[in-house]
Amino acid sequence: MNNWTLLGVGFLAQGLFSARFLIQLVKSEKAGKVLSPVIFWQLSLMASFLLLVYGTFRQDIAIVGGQLVGYFIYIRNLQIQAAWKQFAAWIRWSFLLLPVVFLAYLILHSQYDFELLLHNPDIGSVLLTWGTIGQAIFTARFLVQWVNAEKTKESQFPLSFWYISLVGAVLIASYAIFRKDSVLFIGQAFGIVVYARNLMIHYGKANTTNMTYLDRLKDLRLPLLILFTSLVLFFNLGAWSVTESSEARYAQIAKEMVLTGDWLHPQLMGIYHYHKPPVTYWLTAVSYKVLGISPFSTRFLLQVSVLLQIWLVYKIALNFFKRSYSAFLAAMLYASFPALIIGSRALTTDTFLTTFVIAALFCWFSYLEKRKAILLIACYVFLGIGFLTKGPVVLIVPVLIWIYQGLVMKQRMGSFKIHLAGIALMLGIGLSWFVFLQSEDDRFLNYFLFKHTIDRFATDTFHRGQPFWFYGAVLLGTAFPWVIILLKKIPVKRTDFTQKGAILVMWVLLPLVFFSLSQSKLVLYILPLYSGLAIGAIYYWEQLSDSQQKIWERWQLGFHVILMIALASLTLIEPKITLNYKFYFFWFMTASLLLTLQKVDIRRMDRNVISSFIFTMGLTGMSTFFMSQNPGLTNDTHRVTEWIMQNEPDTKEIIVYNKRLPSVLFNSDLEVISIYDGDESLNRETQFQHDDQWKSGLINLQSDSTWIMDKAADHSIWISKEKKEFPDLKERGSWKELQVIDGWRIMRLELMK
Repeated sequence: MNNWTLLGVGFLAQGLFSARFLIQLVKSEKAGKVLSPVIFWQLSLMASFLLLVYGTFRQDIAIVGGQLVGYFIYIRNLQIQAAWKQFAAWIRWSFLLLPVVFLAYLILHSQYDFELLLHNPDIGSVLLTWGTIGQAIFTARFLVQWVNAEKTKESQFPLSFWYISLVGAVLIASYAIFRKDSVLFIGQAFGIVVYARNLMIHYGKANTTNMTYLDRLKDLRLPLLILFTSLVLFFNLGAWSVTESSEARYAQIAKEMVLTGDWLHPQLMGIYHYHKPPVTYWLTAVSYKVLGISPFSTRFLLQVSVLLQIWLVYKIALNFFKRSYSAFLAAMLYASFPALIIGSRALTTDTFLTTFVIAALFCWFSYLEKRKAILLIACYVFLGIGFLTKGPVVLIVPVLIWIYQGLVMKQRMGSFKIHLAGIALMLGIGLSWFVFLQSEDDRFLNYFLFKHTIDRFATDTFHRGQPFWFYGAVLLGTAFPWVIILLKKIPVKRTDFTQKGAILVMWVLLPLVFFSLSQSKLVLYILPLYSGLAIGAIYYWEQLSDSQQKIWERWQLGFHVILMIALASLTLIEPKITLNYKFYFFWFMTASLLLTLQKVDIRRMDRNVISSFIFTMGLTGMSTFFMSQNPGLTNDTHRVTEWIMQNEPDTKEIIVYNKRLPSVLFNSDLEVISIYDGDESLNRETQFQHDDQWKSGLINLQSDSTWIMDKAADHSIWISKEKKEFPDLKERGSWKELQVIDGWRIMRLELMK
């Protein structure tokens, strides 16, 4: 059996172990008491058998011996529940005899270093003892359960089982933290939640009113959603460095803010960079001040921002539905949109902007309900901060909603005086930075208004042009089938335009048309639409019959199956992709949970949303390993910088040929000189510079063709794209290739004396 097949067997076993507790927990939640369902023991037996096979082929007697204890306890519980004989006789005998054969084979034929087990040089003795104690406690729980089952002649979980499980899981999880074993930690973290919840069910009230699974968790479901999502978002967040080009650019600007102390004049590699207002840089710089400068701290507040968005969507949906159950489904669905997760994986302005847009809309809808002036003022405050994040684009979604509400739905929009005061406050906040810079240089207003606002919308100045249907395809791919469920309800009849759900459709449709008309298109520009999409999709989802929901559930399941197959086949699709076993561990865990949900007796309405959430959370976990293992594909240059610092320790500066690589500067304290030789990304806007000092860091080789021979340092270290040809030195020097890493060539310039 080859290594990948063997890993697949092991991962499948772990998936079944997780699935058994998920089913047990859901059934217990519905019953309002802790249950010991037959399927729990069936899945346990199958998973344990797979691990026995895994351990045998690995010739690991510790795995086989450890599994045998629980293995026969699972069989005994099936016997007590009169479910053992449901298996055919030959299967029962196979289950009984094969483990003994496996163990005998290992004892007689395998060579196992027991001393290494007790004295592993990679693990300290204290840590090894800690982990061993945790594993021993964890194993003992089923011995306790078996003794109790024999006494009572009932297959059930005694209260002590959950306490022992909880203690063992905490010990092993803490061991995993010290060992930096993310896979082991995630597995135990899931268990801790299950064990704790079973204890809560035991001490809670019985489900005498036949409440649904999510209804029984009414007081806990939103905190649990936020907690679980935060664990996934922060998991492995610093495993890869900042990526080119946008994230590296924003991260380096914030770093230079901290280093220079100038928070009003954003600089990128020593040149003023006024493409965006400063809030994103400010927030990132604050994170650096608190957490230090690192890829993790670069993305830290992005994750906080996403969690705030989920909470705000819940609050808006609660205002709209007046039911916490529907509001929760909307929040969970919002968290399940891959576009939201994409926005959290790399630093950009769009995720922060979306937070301020949703916060403004929350205040607006709350104002319409309560008519408190402070809520309307707060709405404009958030719009003002959003203006300082990305400019006038913050107004697109709210203004289009207001126009529709006022002109079509004929809603009362509130006091004109309060709106006037709010607008003044919004402009005071939003324009403050612009006015300050305009007072310093009267060219700034023309620069930002036309080049970075009007030209960005009306022309393809920044080379981000896409066809009109681009955003429709993005929504279909990142919100299937929910976007179809919502847009099927586009108003047609005159009476439809004033219905309650129409505003939710227009929240998505009107901005979608607006952004589609724009010449500049990037995926995250439409991120503010997904909040309305989540609420609107749930609004119409609840109105569908069970048979209609079943059809959409099958479409979503098929979509997930296709994507999961594609994820498992990535290395076949693109041989350059590298994936480690941790990626496939998450893949198997996600697949196991998705399949388990199809067999769990919960409402179809809940299952479809929960499936979407689990799929996206699994995808998020997998993405961290993809990003960390494939820096060449994700434009992460940290391995290039590390090689230079380790192998050329005397290097004081790095010269980057025909590319702008702020990530190199972010990942080191070296000086970086950029050489322009026709690449448009190096065209910097220098009209606001006060002197020519910037020219020492940006060399125009096309206007100063002799710079390399006349001014470049001998034996200097250069970087270029792998297939890019270096300039011809005309026998006055030569290029020596030192290394090729992740698609970048590291060269040394050797000049003739």
